[in-house]
This record gives sequence, C-alpha cells and structure tokens, in this order.
Amino acid sequence: MEKQTILLISDMRQVYLAEILTKRGLSIRCLDIRNPDTIKEQMQKLKSFLSEAELLILPIPVTKGIEKKDLNEILNKDVKNDTIVMGGCFLPEQKSILEKRGIHYLDFMEDATVTEENAVATAEGAIAELIMHSPYNIEGAKVIVTGYGCCGKAIAKKLLSLGARVTVLARRSEVRKAAKQDGFYAVDFAFGPEEAMGAVMLVNTVPASVVTKLMIRELPRDAYILDIASAPGGTDFACAKESGIAADLVLGIPGRFSPKASAYILARAIERFTLREGKEMEGHC
Repeated sequence: MEKQTILLISDMRQVYLAEILTKRGLSIRCLDIRNPDTIKEQMQKLKSFLSEAELLILPIPVTKGIEKKDLNEILNKDVKNDTIVMGGCFLPEQKSILEKRGIHYLDFMEDATVTEENAVATAEGAIAELIMHSPYNIEGAKVIVTGYGCCGKAIAKKLLSLGARVTVLARRSEVRKAAKQDGFYAVDFAFGPEEAMGAVMLVNTVPASVVTKLMIRELPRDAYILDIASAPGGTDFACAKESGIAADLVLGIPGRFSPKASAYILARAIERFTLREGKEMEGHC
C-alpha cells in the first residue's frame, strides 16, 4: 500500500504546501478543516486514513479548528508509532503523548530556521495591519514594540526603516542591550506607562499580560494596538475598549499575508527534518 502524507488544511498555507509537496513527488491526502460544520466528519476520515500515513501535517497551531481532547485522542490511539507528526505550537500534553509513544515529531514554531524566516512574513503583515488600522503614517510616528524576540526584532527593524520612532520594551537587561545595539531606545516594562504617552501605535509580541491598564490609559485615544502574541495575547483588551482605543489580536499573520512564501518555509523545514530523521534511522540499523 502506498505511503501517504496527510495534510490538514486550516488556511491557505496548507493549500500551497499541498501543491509544493505534490510537485516534489509526495502522495498527499488533504482534509479541509476550515468549515466548522464539517470538522467532525473530517476527523473521522483522518482516523480511517492514519493506517496509511507516513507523515501527518497538522495546522499551526495544531489545535486550530480541532478540539484539544479530540486531537489528543488521535495522537494517543490512532497515529501509528512510525508516522512522523508535524505541526505548530504543540501543547506540553501533546508532546508528552508523542514522546511516550516514541513518535518522531517536529514543532515548526520551535525550529530556529522556521522562526527566523517566519518573522519576516510576520513583520511585513504587522506593518500592513498598522497601515490599515492606524489613522497615522508610520514615518515620524512614535511606536512601541513589546518584546524583542525574532518577531519583535523584525517588526522593530521594519518600522525603523519606514521612519518610525521605535521604543522597545523588554524585561531582560541583555535583551534591552541588544535592542540598543541595533539602534533602538529600549527600556524595562516598568517605564511602559511613561513611554505610552504620545505613542500612536503599539505592537505586542509577548504572550503575557504586559500591555496593562496603566500603559493603555496613557495612550492617545486614537492610538492603535496590534497584538500578535499567542491567544489570548498580552493586552488588556477590556481596558482598551473601555478607553475607546482600537486593539486587535491578530494571529497567523504569515498565513494571511504571505501564505505561499510561508508554505515554502514549511516545505523546507519538512525536507530538513525528514532527511535528518532518515539519517538517524539509518544509523540505528
């Protein structure tokens, strides 16, 4: 029986990924989970197909559109031990299931190369969101970027290149030092309320409660907050609404703004991982 790659489609990234992998000679079976009304039906199909699966590619995040309980059951009972599982943002309990069963898996969002390449797409998409929702030009605007990881750094650099006056908020002194070396004004979150005064845009990349009431209440009423951190984000959205400040949690930016480029990033990660796994398996023969 021909080995197959099962691909769950949750956005356009997977549509393009299916096309790329098919051109590379893989036998792809797609299950579209974008329609909430047909997800249960698709999950039943998935269970029936898993006996033939050499590779299972889950969404980013893996629970996008899928009930956590259902996914955990599939990983625990239906996935074969020799199937390679891939996806984005596996929960600790899902990693535990896979590791206990000895199933090889890749979390795309923990792959250093994917994270770095994805940050570029995220930064460009974040800029697009700011342009669409802020009443101000980026050039000359005071903008706060919270966090200076891969995404925070990429966003801050693109904003700076467009002429924004960027302030980076970061907790760790070594991170602030790195931001300063890159040409940014960088301070601790304790100075967040002070820095919020006059900032017409704020981009949060930290998956923790860092954009607080104290900071929001110092923002101008026509400021715009873009939160791209993992749900539920790091912004006090209730306070923002109460203050009349527009604030959005926008997830999966690469899948929205550059799905084909993002699909190629995933395809390269799949190739790297399967080649590495193949070499490791050969070494154990």
